[in-house]
Parts: sequence; C-alpha cells; structure tokens
Amino acid sequence: MNLTLRARLAVIWTLVFGLLFGFVSAISYTTLSRWLENDADLRLQELTKGLHGYLHEDGDTVVVQYDVDDDEEATFIHEATRYYQVYDAVSGRPVVESPGLTHLGVNLTPEEVHSFFTSLKPIDMMTADGRLRLSNSEIPGEGRRYLLQVGISLADMDAALSHYRTLMFWRLPLAMLIAVMVAWWLSGFALRPLALVAAAARAIDVRTLAQRVPVRGVSDELEDVARALNDALARLEHSVGEMRQFSAALAHELRTPLTAMRGEMELALRALPANHRLSTLLVSQIEEIDALRSLIDSILTLARAEAGQIPLAFTAIDITALAASLVDQLSSVAEARQIALRGDWQDAVFVEGDPGWIERLLLNLMDNALKFTRPGGEVVVRVRREGSTARIEVRDTGIGMAPDVMAHVFERFYRADPARSSTGSGSGLGLTLVTWIAERHGGRVTVQSEPGTGSTFIVTLPAVTAHEPAVQSAELDDRLPGPEALRGVRS
Repeated sequence: MNLTLRARLAVIWTLVFGLLFGFVSAISYTTLSRWLENDADLRLQELTKGLHGYLHEDGDTVVVQYDVDDDEEATFIHEATRYYQVYDAVSGRPVVESPGLTHLGVNLTPEEVHSFFTSLKPIDMMTADGRLRLSNSEIPGEGRRYLLQVGISLADMDAALSHYRTLMFWRLPLAMLIAVMVAWWLSGFALRPLALVAAAARAIDVRTLAQRVPVRGVSDELEDVARALNDALARLEHSVGEMRQFSAALAHELRTPLTAMRGEMELALRALPANHRLSTLLVSQIEEIDALRSLIDSILTLARAEAGQIPLAFTAIDITALAASLVDQLSSVAEARQIALRGDWQDAVFVEGDPGWIERLLLNLMDNALKFTRPGGEVVVRVRREGSTARIEVRDTGIGMAPDVMAHVFERFYRADPARSSTGSGSGLGLTLVTWIAERHGGRVTVQSEPGTGSTFIVTLPAVTAHEPAVQSAELDDRLPGPEALRGVRS
C-alpha cells in the first residue's frame, strides 16, 4: 500500500507515541505497585514489632495486655490484632486466633507451622475477602516457643491497582486517537513548506521559467530543497533560452537559402516547355519549400512570442462578427471537403484584444477542425457570453482524441498517432500558438474529445461591453503579416 509522506509520518509518530505511552504506563504501574507493596510491608513490620511488646505468656496461652484507658494503645492493639494468631512452634497447636482470621477460615497444619517458623518470612494468602499478608515471627516463652502471625488485608491495594489498570486500558484508545489527530496535524504543519514548494513548482512551465519557488529565509532541509530547485530552474531557463535563440537563429538563417531555392525552381519551371516531365517534380518541390517556410515562420513567431518580443495592440473586438466572417471565408473550403460548416450565435460578444491575433486563433481552430473531420461531417463555431466571460467553441464530428493525446495536444511539435498525423501536413505548432494567444489575452483553451465522436475546443476570454474604451497596451512597430498571410500556421 502506497502512503503519502504525511500519512507515513503520522503513522510513525503514532506508533512511537503508542510505544512510549505503553512504556510509561507500564513503568508507572510497576512503580506504583512497588510503592504500595513496600508501604504494606512497612506497616506489617510496625504492627508485628509493636504487638510483641503487648504479648505475655499466661500458662498454656498467650494474652495481650495493654492500658484500655489509653486511646492510642487501644487503637493500635485493635488494628494489630484484627488478623493475628499464635501457634505452638513445637506441636503446631493453635494457641490464639483472632475472630477476623476465624471468619476467613485461615487454619495452618503443623507442617505449615514448622515451615513458617523455620523461614519466618511474610506470606500472602487468598481469602474470601481478598489477599491477606501475614508476617511470621517468634515469641520466646518460658520453655516454649511460639509462632506469631500478624496480618493486614491487601484488598484495598489490589482494588486500587485494578482500577489503575482499567483506567490505562480505556485511556489507551483515547490517547491513540488524540495521537493520530495530533500526528496528522503536526506532519501537515511540518510538510507545509514542502507543499508550498511543490505548488509553486507545478505552476512553472516552459513559458514561465523565470519564476522561482519561494524561500523562507531559514536554514533547514526544506530550504535547501527550495534553493536546489531554484538553481535547477535557473540552469533550465538558461538552457531553454539558448535553445530558443538557436532555433530562432537557425530558422532565420534558413529563410534566405530557401527563398533562393524557390526562385531558382520557379525560373527552371518557366524555362521548361509545357507538360515537361520535370514540371510536376518542380511543382512538388516548390510546395515542400513553401511548407518548410511556413514551419520556419511558425518557429520564429513562437520564439518571438515566448521571448516577449511581440507587443499586442488591444481594441474592442466583436467576436461574433469576426467568427461569422471567417465562417463565410472558409465555407468554400468546407464544401470542397464535403463538410458542413456553420455558426451558432445570437448577440454580439465583445472582447478586448488584438484583432489580428484573435483572428489567427479562430483560423487555427477552424482549420484544425476541418482537417480532422471526414467528408459528410460537421463543424460548428459557437459564440456565447456567460457572465463576464466570452466563450468560443469550435466543435467537429471528426476522429476525436484519446485521453493520452489530449494531455499533450497543446505541446509544440506534438503529433498524435499515425492515423491523425496522416490527415494533414500540420507543423504541430498551431495549437501551441492558440494557447499563447489566449493566455496573452487573459483567457485559456481547453479541449473535450472522445475517439470516434469528435472534439470541441473551448476558448474563454474576458468579455467587455461595446461601449468600453479600447486600451492600447503597446505600439506594434514590427507588425506581423495580416491574417490572410498567416493561414499557413496550422496545428
């Protein structure tokens, strides 16, 4: 069973507490038991020694003589003689027995008398009233020897120890429950900085490598983890930056020779007579060069976007009108592929953004839907306003995507299984660019899809009213080509 670190710490702390609680309880019980036993032994010795001073031999018996008018002596004699008896040490004959012992039926055989007289050690006996402890001592007489037994009841002590054991037994589950709750809270408290580091690390991706996980300014193991992670992020940011610079530089350097190659092929094509066998080959090569240039332009665009080198000019945009215009423009393409392309909207929905980039976002999603929809299918563009959010949906009845594909569909250069890849010649950058556009406009892109039933790409953007003034966020000095020149960038 796989447990979280917090659960493992809680279990370990609870087990340690349980063992410690059990150990302390056992030690305390043993200590208390010994104290009570020692107190009983001391009291029994005091009663035995004190009673010796009041015993006198009277013929064949032993009597207790004391001043009955002395309350202190009377109290002592009453306690000392509650459980006492005297035996003839030679014959084993009982000489004197207190009513308390007679009631309990404590009778010794001559063999037991001889044994106790030989050892003279205290003994414990179980009676109807509980445990009884008897001392054994010798009473010297005139020509006779007697065994004196003085007893005290241990029933109260045993009852106290029994109550203590019961209390520990019922206290253990409650203590363990409290220990579990405290251990769970303490483990969460101890791991809270690590959870914050993990949450901050999850929020960092390839587009936000400049962010760092928070540090607390203390010197402990968790702080070392945070600093090490920040160092790794710094190295990763540097490496990714170099890779972006390299890809941008490489793409830029490739544009010139590709342009020259295309020009030379066009000249060669013009120089060939009509229907020459090389004409088809040259046309195919020119198309491949155009596709490669489109890919290079996409790489350059993404590199500049991720480097923050593309400013946006914000203004109020009617998403409904823009979507209707694009549906009209692509209707002929849809008809040629035997796909029904239609729009679904009612009222005008306004957002604040860069018109060129918002148009590119819609173009990429609509082209993506057409590309993966079979003849006879349908593509629906739906625009709605939901509260303060503009919702754009591009739904198709195409081949759909499996969950493992949806998890990576917005990653750059990601191509799905061969079946999807064979449906078009996309570069794998269109949806990455769509994500960047949506995020730069304060929105997000999600997808819902099932294999064989189609896909729905959902874009949510902050909505505005038509009367809100446009906010110019930046001057677009280095404006990219217009939408009609950007349709080569596809997913």
